Amino acid sequence: MLTIFFRAVILYGISIWAIRMMGKRQIGQLQPYELVAALLVADLAAGPIAGSETPLLYGIIPIAALMLMHSFISILGLKFPAFRRFVNGSSCILIENGCIRYKELSRVCLTVSDLLEDIRENGVLSISDVQTAVLETNGTLSVFPRALARPLTPKDMQLSPEEETLSVILIADGKVRDDALTQTGISLPRLRKQLNQWHFRDETQVLLCCYDTPDRIFVQGYDAAVQPVRALIGDTCITLRGGQK
Repeated sequence: MLTIFFRAVILYGISIWAIRMMGKRQIGQLQPYELVAALLVADLAAGPIAGSETPLLYGIIPIAALMLMHSFISILGLKFPAFRRFVNGSSCILIENGCIRYKELSRVCLTVSDLLEDIRENGVLSISDVQTAVLETNGTLSVFPRALARPLTPKDMQLSPEEETLSVILIADGKVRDDALTQTGISLPRLRKQLNQWHFRDETQVLLCCYDTPDRIFVQGYDAAVQPVRALIGDTCITLRGGQK
C-alpha cells in the first residue's frame, strides 16, 4: 500500500512538471497537439499508479517521449509557418462587418446558438453590436464591438494619459523586498520613515506596499477596517525612479 502511495506521488510530480514544461497555455487555451499531449500524460500516469505490478518506468519513459515530441513540434512550428498551420489550423472570421458568415460557421461545426453563447461570454449582449468575430486556432472566440458600442477611450476624448507599468511590490506580508528597493532607488531607512508618517511602526505591520505609476504609492496594513493609503509621490518624502534616496 505504501508503495502505491509513493508511486502516485512520483508520477503526480512528473505529470505536473511535464504540463509546466509545455507552457502556461497548457493550463487554459490549448492547441490541438497540446490537448492530445495533456490527455496522454494523464493516461500514461494513471496506469502505473493503479497497478503496482506495472514498472514505474513504463509511465516515466512515455511521458518523457511525449515531452520530446511536444518540443519537436513546437520548434518545427516556429521554423515553418506552413507546418504550424497544418498542426494548429488557422483562425477564421465568423462575423465580418456585422454579418454572420454562415459557410464559415458550418465549416467549423458551430450553430448560431453556439455563436451567440460565445459572444455573450465576451461581454456583448447583442450580436448587432458586433463588428468582427474571429474563431482562434485554440477554439476561443475573439469579439470586436462596433465603434459605437465599444467603451469610450482616452483617444476618443483626445487625451494623452501617461503609460502605466506593472506595480513594484516593496513590502508583502510584512517583509521588505530588497530587489524592489534596488529597482526603485529607495533606501530602507527612508521607506521606514515614510511608514512612520503613515502611522505604521515598521514594515511588519504592512500587508502590502507597492509603487504604482503614475507616481503613486499604495500601502495597506493588516487591519481591514483601516482604509489603505494612496498617496502621490510628490506628497511623500520618497522620490522614486532615479530620484534621491
